[in-house]
Order: sequence, then C-alpha cells, then structure tokens
Amino acid sequence: MNEFEAIVIIAAVFIVFYIVGSFRNRRLLVGYSQAIKKHIGSASESVGFRPYGSSGFRALSNMKKEAALSKMEIAVSLVDRENVMHYPLALITNEHDKITIWGFLKRPPGLSLEICSRRDHASFQKQRAGLTLTETALSGEELEALFRVSSSDRARADGIILNEELQDRLRRAKSFLRYLLIDNRESRVYLTGKLTSESVAPLLDLVLLSGKMVS
Repeated sequence: MNEFEAIVIIAAVFIVFYIVGSFRNRRLLVGYSQAIKKHIGSASESVGFRPYGSSGFRALSNMKKEAALSKMEIAVSLVDRENVMHYPLALITNEHDKITIWGFLKRPPGLSLEICSRRDHASFQKQRAGLTLTETALSGEELEALFRVSSSDRARADGIILNEELQDRLRRAKSFLRYLLIDNRESRVYLTGKLTSESVAPLLDLVLLSGKMVS
C-alpha cells in the first residue's frame, strides 16, 4: 500500500464515521424530543424546540397554572459521534449524552438544597458558589452511598429528603443523576444528568417533584 492509498482509506473511514454518526445523532435527537414532549406534555401549556444541528437542542415548556413551576428549560447535548476519535477517547473519559434542566419556581423555595453524585461532587463546586450549605444525612445505605446532600436549612431539608416519594424518585434516577440544586437565590431547580432513552422520565420527574415539594 502506497502513501496515497493510505490517505484515501483514512479519509474514507473519517467520512463513513461522520455520515453514520450524524445519522445516529439525528435519530437520537428525534427520540429524545418525542420522549420529553410526551412526558411533560400533560403538565404543560406548550412545549417548543430549537435544534442545534446534530449536536443537540433546547426545549422550553410553559407549565400549567396549577404547577409549582412556571416553566422548564431543557438542554440536550450529544457526544460527537461524527468524529472517529470520539470512540477511543470515550473509553477513557466516559463521555455520554447529557441533559440539563432548569425548573423556574413560582415562589421562592425558602431553602437551598443540593443532591450530588458522590463521584461528581468536586465537578459542581461552582454551582453552589455563594451558598452556605451543610451536609445532611440521607437515610438508607443505598442512597447514602450514591449521593451527598447539603442544605441551607437542615431541619426543613430533613423533611424533604426523608419523603418516600422523593427517595423513590432518587432510586429510579440513581444511574443517571449527577447533580440537583434547589436554589433559593434564583428560585429555580437545576439538574444535570446522563441522557439515555431510560433517563428522560426519571430525571424530569425529579425536577417536577422537587418543585412541588418546596412550593
């Protein structure tokens, strides 16, 4: 094989990966957008989407009057499947599709509460900048081993995190949730996590329930 043939083969490999990766991302985006709309549609007045090529989209949901949230903004970001180098690097970096959700509360929550994956806690220090939070015990060995909880009002936080429905939501989201913050300063719920076809519902439910519990 001469140098020219090698260049042609490498170029062909890059082109094939680009086409296949782009097609796969676009198919995933359609699936994710349908799952989001289906799951929050009944609680929303309207849901709109703004795509960003094959790399992701933003969604805006205006919630119904009876909801604790006035609106939800959702950002979906996909890994660079069009790039052949993504695949070997992903084995090292554990890169994955990501979902970020902002739930805007109608009333200030009265406390700040943070639930973070113990593995990722150092990565989210900037999110809590300016907040004075103290660690709060999370009952149950399973959840305690997975998540670290901190709050600005320990007494009220205890009542929230001991709630059986919230603990059930955390168990359902345990493989996907990286960080959740109920921010009293911004009157909002912020969540980010791993995005898969199985994670859309439990992560959205966690934001909706968080808003309801602090309203």
